Amino acid sequence: MGYVAMKELEELRSFLDSCYPAPYGLARSASIEGDLPYEYELDDLYYLYSTVRRTSCVSVLEFGSGWSTLVLALALYENSESFGDKHRRLVRHPNPFVILTIDASAHWQAVALSRLPDWLRSTVKDVTCNVNLAEQYGSYVHMYENVPDFVADLIYLDGPDPEQVRGTLNGFGYKELHTLPMGADILRIESHLWPETTIITDGRTANARFLAAHLRRNWQVMHDPFGDRTTFRLEETPFGPVIEQHLATRLSAGRALRHKEAPNT
Repeated sequence: MGYVAMKELEELRSFLDSCYPAPYGLARSASIEGDLPYEYELDDLYYLYSTVRRTSCVSVLEFGSGWSTLVLALALYENSESFGDKHRRLVRHPNPFVILTIDASAHWQAVALSRLPDWLRSTVKDVTCNVNLAEQYGSYVHMYENVPDFVADLIYLDGPDPEQVRGTLNGFGYKELHTLPMGADILRIESHLWPETTIITDGRTANARFLAAHLRRNWQVMHDPFGDRTTFRLEETPFGPVIEQHLATRLSAGRALRHKEAPNT
């Protein structure tokens, strides 16, 4: 293994175009669920890709499969090629260099997974399950039925779509597209997150504000109105030798990346 250079914006575009469109049968069967797949948004995808590379993430939990699944898997693969041997030798990590992607639609998840080249497929673990209406902190929220135990350096919140939420409570239900997404899954797993975990929400500003109001650990929250995203960073010192070594290895890999990417002077 050796250092893998970060892709530039146009290089990422070329990679995405080489994986597009989804196989004809999957794309055209979309009429079963309504629409054809979304076109990708290059700036958003490059932000995700570069965040995973520059912070030397080794694992990602994704709520809502899509084009993001592809670029997050790519970034993890390149990280593994760059420092995976060292990390696996030094750290007893339960799920290194893997993305766990969870979606409410088997169809749309299949479309997302179909874009993966063969050499990336083993980087992705996928779960399809229902999303149910619930109540937490006096608010109506929704939660996936199946969120497996998984250690994530980065959590990306981009699902579900409102119409995928099942159930009603006191007459309230996700019957209209304008009903605000309000995922609460992260609140249930917060106590298990390792220090320096990052959360990124794609839009979903009301959901991000709900999370900021109810997360209980020491989170730094940054909202980007231009990129329409909110980023959370768990600012805590590591506890235990495994986490200490994990963060030290990520820090070392990040420094190496910055050194390699710096222009020669």
